[in-house]
Amino acid sequence: MISTATRIRIKNILNRIENNQSVTLEERIFLHKLSSISVVVSKWVTSSLGPEASSIDND
Repeated sequence: MISTATRIRIKNILNRIENNQSVTLEERIFLHKLSSISVVVSKWVTSSLGPEASSIDND
């Protein structure tokens, strides 16, 4: 279960990614760690980055 504060932080980072705003390396690492643990966060990241990012990662 993700805490409310963590969920808000994740959504904030993903919104900035979707809007092509800057995201720090620390925030990207944070997202990566959580997405490897949580299926829900992984789906959020995938939907925010779009199918192009998934195809790049899988190539």
